[in-house]
Amino acid sequence: MHHYSQPVQSGDVSSGNVHGIRATGVSKRFNSVDALSPVDITIARGEVVTLLGPSGCGKTTLLRMIAGLERPTSGTITIDGDSPESASRRKRFGLVPQSPALLPWRTVEANARLLQDINVGANPSSLPDVVELLDRVGLADFRDAYPHELSGGMQQRVGLVRAFALDAPYLLMDEPFAALDEITRADMRHLLATLSEPTNTGVLFVTHSLAEAVYLSDRVVVLSSRPGGVVGTVAVDLARPRVPQLEDDPAFFAIETTLRRLLYSGASAS
Repeated sequence: MHHYSQPVQSGDVSSGNVHGIRATGVSKRFNSVDALSPVDITIARGEVVTLLGPSGCGKTTLLRMIAGLERPTSGTITIDGDSPESASRRKRFGLVPQSPALLPWRTVEANARLLQDINVGANPSSLPDVVELLDRVGLADFRDAYPHELSGGMQQRVGLVRAFALDAPYLLMDEPFAALDEITRADMRHLLATLSEPTNTGVLFVTHSLAEAVYLSDRVVVLSSRPGGVVGTVAVDLARPRVPQLEDDPAFFAIETTLRRLLYSGASAS
């Protein structure tokens, strides 16, 4: 049965050791504006957790604080026991923004290798094969192309490969498919699931899309309107590997309905 409740601890994080991402009592205030009420959230290795909520509720702000790009007004954040800043230096996470931000003078393959090249001093001894990853997302024939020769969906595929090529334990993803049409967006969420499921990568994914949240997630954390607070957490008890046909399953629709009701309750309570 699918349920919603207050945030639950999961995986390694709940067992009391330091592994995983943990945000405890984290809030954010910008000048006189409360952007995010105190929230608790955890992400274990191999777990996909989605932040779902209306525009302006603090989803991206929370992700940016976990990435060390913003400082919380209150609360603590750790990544495998380290501060976000230390975890960033140690390449414990990759950040996937809304735009793939490919360098126009680098080829597809060179863009996909970008993080490996930049972080050469911190790279582990063995890294994923970029060419193999490009082949898995259908871009093997475009290795020598340049970004301007690619569609938006193809550019976003390069961005995904670049993130997974870093081989970080966690990915922080800020609505990376928001600018794509619905058909391409559905294709991209399937590709993300295909890449992440075999790797034991923990993912924090920000979205406005109910279908995206259900398809990708092990848990969905629903935030209220500003100042964002946790309305509830929904466990997504659907089989893996996730396949496109899953979106026609009645169980999929049932979870979407639960999420929609939570979103409405969060909006009305604000």
